[in-house]
Amino acid sequence: MSEFEIISKETGPIKTNCYLLYDKERKEAALIDVGGEIKELLDIIEQEDLVVKYIFCTHLHFDHVLEVGEIREVFPNAKLVYHKAEEKTLRSLGPFARMFGFKPGTLGECDIYAKDGEKFKIGYIEIKTILSPGHTKGSLCYYFKGHLFSGDVLFKNGIGRTDLPGGKYEILLNSIKNLYNLPDETQVYPGHGPTTTIGEEKVGNPFISVEDF
Repeated sequence: MSEFEIISKETGPIKTNCYLLYDKERKEAALIDVGGEIKELLDIIEQEDLVVKYIFCTHLHFDHVLEVGEIREVFPNAKLVYHKAEEKTLRSLGPFARMFGFKPGTLGECDIYAKDGEKFKIGYIEIKTILSPGHTKGSLCYYFKGHLFSGDVLFKNGIGRTDLPGGKYEILLNSIKNLYNLPDETQVYPGHGPTTTIGEEKVGNPFISVEDF
């Protein structure tokens, strides 16, 4: 595997983490959860002469997709990826999203409805989807060796909320138990807040630790 870079930018009204992942040799990139203005990331894409292949969505809560429509205009060849179950999630939160000026239709058509275990190549990086319902029915985590983009499923010392449409606490805990099977040293890049590791959360997460298994 060639060298890669992961750069985060806090975006939007609820401080969502947007991530830029790219292969430094092959110059291919992906954006994950474009929840607001990302000028700094766009500058890096231009400076590094990157080709954005994918726009990955962990789920379709509006704070994670607020600027997807605009970014698709900038990168018209980039494929929009999410789980099909998330279209119901987006519709169910329409009234709340409109409070922030977001209209669900601005996303445009999905290019790839990703399923559990589907693989995507970004240069030499192979990313695998992990279906992780509970926060929403179609929440996806994106994993490549040693690195996990967890969306709103798992946070540092926290877990996703389950009181919104499609959320269910017991299902979320089962999804996190599945993530805990990843190597302890796996770096976790959540949808909000600081990074953590699987090992740290297995021991110290107050909502679910290995002692709960």
